[in-house]
Amino acid sequence: MKYEIEEVDPQSLSVPEWRATYILRPDLLVLSSSLSDFGFIQPIHVSARTGEIIDGSERFLLATNVKHIMEITNGKIPVVKHDIDTVQAMAMHLRLNRGRGSVVAKPMSSIIKKLIRSRAFTQEDLERVLCMKQNEYSLMIDGTILKSRNIKEYTYSRAWVPVEAPPGTLDSGPVIESPPNADR
Repeated sequence: MKYEIEEVDPQSLSVPEWRATYILRPDLLVLSSSLSDFGFIQPIHVSARTGEIIDGSERFLLATNVKHIMEITNGKIPVVKHDIDTVQAMAMHLRLNRGRGSVVAKPMSSIIKKLIRSRAFTQEDLERVLCMKQNEYSLMIDGTILKSRNIKEYTYSRAWVPVEAPPGTLDSGPVIESPPNADR
């Protein structure tokens, strides 16, 4: 697919309440410095129908709230518009961000529940699209996330093992998963 980058007024965009990502302050400072030095090297992805940001919320927030970054952008934000509804945008958001390992489990669970209620996806669809095993999917929809589970008994994607995980959960024993591409 070929997408065109457009420069739009930031007033036409919004950060969705369903966003499942969070950037830590040290990483936010790095992102701010990068935007200051290089500007936008990657456009923000948005729903053409709603103006909701699918990917790039932190870049958007920095560009609209930090004076020197606002000056660099000349009041415009580079975006790629996708002709999709909110349900499709939520699924795209999870897919893009889960692939980078930056999704927070509780908001992700909330989005998955909304996707199921929309009836746009079956359990099998979501497991395939989000590359989840059945046990990961079950934890996402049962509402407990990891509260009542012994996470040492399961194998999870490193993208959402919680900070509270017992010592050794992440790095004990053999590597849980390895990237499919040698360049990662």
